[in-house]
Amino acid sequence: MRIKRLDITGFKSFMERSVFTFDEGVTGIVGPNGCGKSNVVDAIRWVMGEQSAKNLRGRGMEDVIFNGSENKPPLSMAEVSLTFLVDDTDQLSPQYQGYSEITVTRRLFRNGDSEYLINKTLCRLLDITELFLGTGVGTKAYSIIEQGRVGLIVSSKPEDRRHLLEEAAGVTKYKARRKAAERKMEATEANLLRVTDITSELEKRLDALSRQSKKAEKYKKLKQRMRDIDLHAASHRHLELLAEKQVLQSRLQNLGSEERESLDRVKELEEAITRRRAELDAEAAALQTLAAEVHALESSVQRDTQELAYGRRDFDETNSRVTQARAELDGLLARQAEMSDAMAAREAELSGIAGSWKEDEVAMQVAQEELRRVNHLQTEVALRLEQERAGLVAVASRLANHESNLVNLARQRTDLEARRARLQAELDGLRAQETELESVRGDVAKRVEDTRHLAAELAERKGQEEDALSRTRATFTENEVQVIALREELSDKRSRLSSLEDIQKNYDGFDRGVRAVMMRAGTVAREQGIFGLVADVLTVTQRYERAVEAALGERLQHVIVESRDKGVELVEYLKGHAEGRGSFLPVPMLDTLQPVLEPDFERPGVLAHALREVTCEEALAPVVRMLLGDVVIVQDLASARAYSEAGGPQCTLVTQEGEVFRADGTIVGGEREGAAVGALQKKREIAELATEVARVEERYNEILTRHYTLQKQMGHTEGVLKGLAKNQHAEEVNLASQEKDLHKAGEDLAKVRERLRAQEQEDGQLGQSHMALANEEETSRGEVAHGQTDREAREERVRQLSSEQESLRQRSETANGELTGLRIKVAAGSERGESARKELDSLVTQRREMETRVARLQATLAEGGSRTEELARRTAETEAGLAQRVEEHRVAAEGLEARRTAHTTASTEVREQDAQFRELRGRVEELMQGLSQISLREREIALELEHLSAGIRERHQVDLALELHRYHLLPSLAPETEAELKDLRAQVEKMGEINLTAIDEHAELSKRFDFLIAQKKDLQSSMEQLREAITRIDATSRERFKQTFDVVNEKFQAIFPRLFGGGRASLVLTNDGPNGEPGVEIVAQPPGKKLQSVNLLSGGEKALTAVALIFGIFLIKPTPFCLLDEVDAPLDEGNVGRYNDMVKEMSSQSQFILITHNKRTMEVSNTLYGVTMEEPGISKLVSVRISEASAANDDKISA
Repeated sequence: MRIKRLDITGFKSFMERSVFTFDEGVTGIVGPNGCGKSNVVDAIRWVMGEQSAKNLRGRGMEDVIFNGSENKPPLSMAEVSLTFLVDDTDQLSPQYQGYSEITVTRRLFRNGDSEYLINKTLCRLLDITELFLGTGVGTKAYSIIEQGRVGLIVSSKPEDRRHLLEEAAGVTKYKARRKAAERKMEATEANLLRVTDITSELEKRLDALSRQSKKAEKYKKLKQRMRDIDLHAASHRHLELLAEKQVLQSRLQNLGSEERESLDRVKELEEAITRRRAELDAEAAALQTLAAEVHALESSVQRDTQELAYGRRDFDETNSRVTQARAELDGLLARQAEMSDAMAAREAELSGIAGSWKEDEVAMQVAQEELRRVNHLQTEVALRLEQERAGLVAVASRLANHESNLVNLARQRTDLEARRARLQAELDGLRAQETELESVRGDVAKRVEDTRHLAAELAERKGQEEDALSRTRATFTENEVQVIALREELSDKRSRLSSLEDIQKNYDGFDRGVRAVMMRAGTVAREQGIFGLVADVLTVTQRYERAVEAALGERLQHVIVESRDKGVELVEYLKGHAEGRGSFLPVPMLDTLQPVLEPDFERPGVLAHALREVTCEEALAPVVRMLLGDVVIVQDLASARAYSEAGGPQCTLVTQEGEVFRADGTIVGGEREGAAVGALQKKREIAELATEVARVEERYNEILTRHYTLQKQMGHTEGVLKGLAKNQHAEEVNLASQEKDLHKAGEDLAKVRERLRAQEQEDGQLGQSHMALANEEETSRGEVAHGQTDREAREERVRQLSSEQESLRQRSETANGELTGLRIKVAAGSERGESARKELDSLVTQRREMETRVARLQATLAEGGSRTEELARRTAETEAGLAQRVEEHRVAAEGLEARRTAHTTASTEVREQDAQFRELRGRVEELMQGLSQISLREREIALELEHLSAGIRERHQVDLALELHRYHLLPSLAPETEAELKDLRAQVEKMGEINLTAIDEHAELSKRFDFLIAQKKDLQSSMEQLREAITRIDATSRERFKQTFDVVNEKFQAIFPRLFGGGRASLVLTNDGPNGEPGVEIVAQPPGKKLQSVNLLSGGEKALTAVALIFGIFLIKPTPFCLLDEVDAPLDEGNVGRYNDMVKEMSSQSQFILITHNKRTMEVSNTLYGVTMEEPGISKLVSVRISEASAANDDKISA
């Protein structure tokens, strides 16, 4: 797993995309200080997951994004991609083992968003961290040694130095697993505590749900019977509809078969018509082809006729050309003889002209020599004249320059004086501007002070509002606690009240007959003549409830009715339905019973007359008098016994504890069971709970209203705070703007003062320049006088030389005339000779042309004979072909007429088939209309079936189709089933509100309770397993670290003397550190020194010691790559050489990337990357392979 490529875009100083390609061996990165070399190291650390901005030499992570330069704007994103080559030996996670390359990418946006990718797929930082665990590669691993870390390895604490060896031992992944196990233990412990709390709460809720679920079960049985009846009726209606649907489907099938047969016939006819039309189209195309052939034959006959006429004409023309060529050839042969005689005469004349021409040539050469001598003298005089004229021009130019300079100096002096005047005016303006700016700066400073005061006031007010908000929040929190407490109290009381009301409503624990009568009567008991149970109609003073319950006993379950007949009716109902027994008290019959007994309150222990401690409806007073008219409440058993033994009217005595002395002598005592026991207390408790629930609800609503008020108040205060914060921010912005204005006013004032000083200085310089101009003007006047004298002397010399030049010119013209006469004579002789030579050459040329023409005519005669024979042969062939094509044209025309007749007959047959097709298509439409009507009825049946199913689904939440099989074989419903259904509905209505969810809630709660108990056991088991896993991880980590430490120590002891050229060193384990693990100490003895701690070594010795340790780790567990950032900086030349040898030796095992300034280290690199900063703030790179550079140098030397 080695680095293949590093892509950097927008990271620190790398604005543009930069690509580093790393080969095997050693790669060097070089460049001047500050060019961005170390940013390459930061980019690698960052893309591998570094989260500390400090380790990346920044204050915040956004500092890694290119922040712009003088000419370039900032970028909005930084992106770095690191590509690794992977082989089978790399220990990677299974999901990455199939890749030959892995690319890790990290992006950071200026808004704070970031992305991590592996092979262009989004991932987590944890995935990247786990990818490098145990490989020796990572942000904290020994594979990256940057500036300063070399010394840090030596000077760090032994506990920190231990991390290097742990990475080499592969312990880091075990430590990561240990931390994960510890986090799981903490989470498991919290879950265990939560599960324990939940199970305790669930136990309380299960009891109440158990009672509610029983009532719901009965309700579900009634509803199930109602459901069965409804489904039975719906199923039979479903059968009827299906039967009708089957009849319709049979008809639909018959009509469909006929329709398909008709459609098949239509299709066959349509295909036949289509086929015949295609044949007609093909026949028509064939007719067109045949017509084209006939037309082509006609054209061919015409073309052959024309060709025959052309051939005959060409034959005649060829014969004519042969005759003319033969006559021309005879004339040319005669002229050849005449031209031979003329050529001999011209050659004799040319020989006489050549003798006289040579004499004239010699005289002309003598005249040319004289002319050259005169011309030479003329050239020398012209040169001297030119020199004098040039000197005159130079003198005149200097004189003009001096005169012009005088004018310029005068103008400059005038301009200088005007400039000094303007400068003085500017100085006055700047002094006024200085005064004005001082005033402006004072005004701005005052505004800044006012704004600061206002900002301070806003901050103070904001603080007050924040204090008020804190107090409101505290009150809100306290109020919220009260709301929660009242909500829980209200829930508990409502639950208790609901349970008691359910018990009372369902008459739980009462005799079966009593419960049957009361449940049957339901809410309309009064209308049916039933007033209720004795226990229901009595209200007893609380302190005597137990005594009255004991006195009444089973009579609490008696049913009070309006008449004896009603009582008899109810007894008959119980007998007829086998619902048990019951006792009934007819109210009219009770008026004739015994009168009320008045107790003797003077006797000791007598507390009250029971009748006076009970209240009820006035209509039921006879019931109370009958039941309690002779009941006296006494203090205890002793008082009851004394009262009965004292004599007097017979009565029933009952103590406060519930013991009873009846008038007939029966004594009743002990503990009783049954719902009647405590019925009066439960009734009272229900009334009290209803009152208490109303009171708590009122208090809860009051607290809740206050809670919402506080919440609104908090929202208002927060809004005020936001407004204050906004105003404060606005004032701060205003203050910053005004401070900026103040700063600008100060800068403007400083600039004005600077300009004022500069203008004053310039005014002094202008004065000095004015004096210098006056001196220069005087000097120029002297130069002008000297130049005028020199110009007059040179003008005289020019006049003398011009006269001499004119004399030589006249001599030259005389010699030139004589030479011209000789040249004319020589030219005339040359012209006569040339004319004779040309005539001779013309005769020769004419003779040659004549010979060529003779040869051409002879060839034309031969070719004309051949052409005549060829034309005769072709004319004969054309006449024969023309006769054959005339016959072919006649045969083709007859065939075309026959096929046209056949095509007309086929068209008539297709029209007849079209008529049959239209008739059959009408029948198909009639069938389709019948099918449509049947389909419409089918849809009506389907809609009715759907409506039937929907009604069942709405009422019973079941699919009727799935229930049909249960009712189809049953007989139709009897007429009395409707009455049964009505009775079932009445029973359901009498049951009142039913908590149907109680069954599922009870089952679900029980299931959840069991699940939580099992979960609790699993959590306890997980805690134990995690403890065992941590123990195993600790043991494995210690073992692997000890093995690695011993081997690294051995390698370190061997490498140290190699790098130092002697000496010795070793690693020593220290005592356990703060985390219970021993640290690693380095003891070193360089050559010639005593054994001592590494902290006492020099900077170079520390660096070399750290390098020895790193190389020792590399020899044990080489990382895929190693990045060394200026590690060789503190080393001298000798140590650098040994350091480079070690790097070169280990580069066969790992890929090395070196950042260096050392030339010797550069020579070790196989590839060099140069980082430059051509534009300030922007890093760029260049690369060169060392072997290529060496080869180029060798080529230059050999050349």
